[in-house]
Amino acid sequence: MLVHELTHALQDQHVDLDKWSDQTPPDVSQNVSEDNEHLAEDEMDTARTAVLEGQAMAVFVDYTLKPSGRSLIKDPELVERLEEQMNSTADSPVLARAPLLLSESLLFPYKEGLSFEQDVWMDKGRQAAFAGALDRPPSSSWEVMNPRMYEQNKQAPIPLMPDIHALVDARYRPYDIGQIGQLDLRILAELYGGPAAARQLTPAWDGGVYWAGQLKSEHTAAEQAGTGSIALLYLSAWKNRASARVFAAMYANELGEKYSGVKPVAQIGQADNDDQVYSTSEGPVLIRVRDKYVFVAESFDLETARKLGDLMIDAQGTGELQKASNSVPRQQLEDVSSSWIRFLGSCGVMKNALAR
Repeated sequence: MLVHELTHALQDQHVDLDKWSDQTPPDVSQNVSEDNEHLAEDEMDTARTAVLEGQAMAVFVDYTLKPSGRSLIKDPELVERLEEQMNSTADSPVLARAPLLLSESLLFPYKEGLSFEQDVWMDKGRQAAFAGALDRPPSSSWEVMNPRMYEQNKQAPIPLMPDIHALVDARYRPYDIGQIGQLDLRILAELYGGPAAARQLTPAWDGGVYWAGQLKSEHTAAEQAGTGSIALLYLSAWKNRASARVFAAMYANELGEKYSGVKPVAQIGQADNDDQVYSTSEGPVLIRVRDKYVFVAESFDLETARKLGDLMIDAQGTGELQKASNSVPRQQLEDVSSSWIRFLGSCGVMKNALAR
């Protein structure tokens, strides 16, 4: 455990970790310029945390393997096999009880961060994997999950947020805005469709953004605490229309888990759009599929929802989305995996989060 923490101390000497690891804008954006600035920076903290923990785990695992003469570089299959061990929560009752969203979000920096560091180390060398990744960190979960894209200086696709404020500001105050990155999509797909759906849809993800507003007419704390005061729009982009339709159907099937009284109202097929409309206990839901895009509006009136759908999809244009081997003995794998689990369980932040 000391090796892991010493690595963080060395990282802090190279960059000021307090400033380096805190890039997310603190305030909710109020206009279109701020919207797109916020979206561009939304996943930076997630990606940078993966670098920090991935480097620390790489040093920790190499230190553990050193007595046997093995390493992450000499045994490149190690991380994949180690992750298979880690994906089983049998040795960690606390993780086994944790909701999927929480457990995946907490483990991502350690698991995918380690895999990212191993790939960059093997492809570009140790300097690139350590000092290089601190000097030029990834800015999205997509880069962490696809290290070759990071190595090629590719940026994650981020759908452009058009100026929606003329349509929403009269009734809603901005509540939240952000990306639905590739990690978020993987978790969402597994929650809605299971592991098979996550495996199918995650590689087909091509960007996603959301915006939420709260009714200005809700004044009291009790009124604002209810989900009925929030309206949501979500645009997801896909590499092909087939994946978009699969995601739209999966999303529609889960509406009954979010709302009561869900009833299909209309399904309108037009030249460009497939619109599905549902009534719910908290207002209408519109799900629109156009080409490789899925637009969802929840709790907006239908006229506003359709206008928002046109505006969001039309803003994307027709081009690319722009930014806003020796085997390792099983026992040794189990030893490293058990040490990893014990380490994760010893982290104060993880203890606190999983205890909730």
